[in-house]
Amino acid sequence: MTTSAVVQPSLLPFEMPAISTPDHSLPSKAMLCSVSIPVWPARKYDPDVSDQIAELHNAQRDAGRYNKLLVPKQALQEINKIAGEARQDHYFLTLPWSDEGSRVLPAATYLEHAEKMRHHRARFEPAVTSFVSNFEDLVRDQSREHSRLGTMFNIADYPGMRQQNGTLILAYPQELRAKFSFDTDVKPLPDASDFRVALGDEDVQRIKRQIEASLAASLQVGTRELWQRLYKVVRHMSDRLTEYNATEEGKGRKLYDSWVTNIVEIVDVLPKLNITRDQELERMAADVRASLIVDPNELRKSEIARSDTAKAAAQIATRMAAYMGVPPTGASETV
Repeated sequence: MTTSAVVQPSLLPFEMPAISTPDHSLPSKAMLCSVSIPVWPARKYDPDVSDQIAELHNAQRDAGRYNKLLVPKQALQEINKIAGEARQDHYFLTLPWSDEGSRVLPAATYLEHAEKMRHHRARFEPAVTSFVSNFEDLVRDQSREHSRLGTMFNIADYPGMRQQNGTLILAYPQELRAKFSFDTDVKPLPDASDFRVALGDEDVQRIKRQIEASLAASLQVGTRELWQRLYKVVRHMSDRLTEYNATEEGKGRKLYDSWVTNIVEIVDVLPKLNITRDQELERMAADVRASLIVDPNELRKSEIARSDTAKAAAQIATRMAAYMGVPPTGASETV
């Protein structure tokens, strides 16, 4: 297991208060968690078709690649939707750690994370079973003359499928089923104080210092991400309300509940994810909770409420931008 952090370019003009001496109780407050949800992509590179296209356009063979979509998109739509929602929940309830897929899962969000993953897995498995059950008919549809693939159909592209006595059958369903899985893995955070190895004292201390420095760097990356998450939803509310107020009675624009509910979700989860106990972040989140959590219906009905909330959001976003060292303007893409 590596303990090296992916140190992204800082958004700050200065470093946030560094964790110079890592809290040795951190391994009891958080763990490392990875979620792996591979899904059969149903795409296949076709070198023959690629060559034909290159020849048709008088192009070099390496000018492009033609990838076939082996089944209609809707065939895997539900499975991909579930996998996407599971990954989104995983990222929301964790913090960045390394480039190997693991993220920091605070003990405070462990039960919620575990429950959400169980929920998604309970949807994922039946969706995969249904896909495997219908796969044989689906492939036969692709093989028919004048089908969507035409002459590009190749039985070898489909896992588990074989031709027997002129009939296409799913001879090895386990071969297809192996293309899908839903796995979570939880490991302890590295603990420098528990480092034991048969080396000289000087080498042991040096390695412990490396572990502590790596832990501090990783946690600092996580803290930056929390600031960015909070800033994104505050900036979004500020921009959207300002735009809404600028139109005549909001004509031509909608005021979405999500402008508020996105903020509620962040300020609710932030204390659980703030394992470094960044006091300034906690104060900023408290200001957001006190000023920006307003009933969306009240915002729709009251111009005063919209104006006051937009002003408060702009002020908080400006304060956060100054602290983070980012430009104080720019709308988020969140709806």
